[in-house]
Amino acid sequence: MTNVVSMPKSEVAVIDPTIIESIVTKGDLSGLNQVQKVQYYNYRCKQIGLDPSAKPFDLLNLSGKQVLYANAGATQQLCNLHRLSTQITGRERVDDIYIVSVRVTGADGRVSENQGAVSISNLKGDALANAVLKCTTKAIRRSVLAHCGLGMLDETEVETIPNAYKVDLANSVQAIAQTPAPETILEELDKPAITDWPMMVPGADEAHSYHRDADQWVDAFLTMVDKIAGNKKISADDKSFKLGEFERVNKSLFTKVRDSSQGLWEVLSGGIGSARAAINRGVRGEVIDSPNA
Repeated sequence: MTNVVSMPKSEVAVIDPTIIESIVTKGDLSGLNQVQKVQYYNYRCKQIGLDPSAKPFDLLNLSGKQVLYANAGATQQLCNLHRLSTQITGRERVDDIYIVSVRVTGADGRVSENQGAVSISNLKGDALANAVLKCTTKAIRRSVLAHCGLGMLDETEVETIPNAYKVDLANSVQAIAQTPAPETILEELDKPAITDWPMMVPGADEAHSYHRDADQWVDAFLTMVDKIAGNKKISADDKSFKLGEFERVNKSLFTKVRDSSQGLWEVLSGGIGSARAAINRGVRGEVIDSPNA
């Protein structure tokens, strides 16, 4: 049974009645001007206690209508705000559909469950692995949004909708950037998101890249892991060494991932384990093929 968390009480600005009319009667933001769109964005963030400067929502054009949908930043903030933990409770394949089930538990003990599903028809190798990771991410995000009572799309669902495309909200407010607008996100939309998710590489003092949240960091980390494991120009022993060094310089982020989401931690540790298993198979293969064996 799904239990919806109670959203934090916060002071919210009075919203233009025109915005309410457009949302309630039409479910569409396209008829609003730029100022009204930004006002609604800011209002929606305050309503559920999210930081608008981290851009938790994006704007989607869906069948001629514009709607807000939650991105990775939204679910990350919700998990931190409500101290939610996630647990993968099941994985199964039904014909060509891969399904992941996730349970979300709040600090108050309330529980919600939901699923994510993707097609894996004719997929193999990296394409199959990426589909499995995507399904896991989709299940976690859908479960978090459902637990918090947010009836909106998650960005992992957007790409499966025909003819849907993202609208650049930051660009849509450029024309009114000079207009005084107290308590809006005009300034924040033009600023890069501040992040504490750096990706390090061995031998470098500066970060190789920065990422918005744990989800993006895990994706980037496992992409690098796959590159190391799949490098055909170096021996299996060298791959194992490089992977160990890559883990070592990023070890401080592992704890943050685990604290952020149990589901993401399982994805991360599972991806590293799969890479090590593949490298170890290569080590055994080199021993067998060696003329001195």
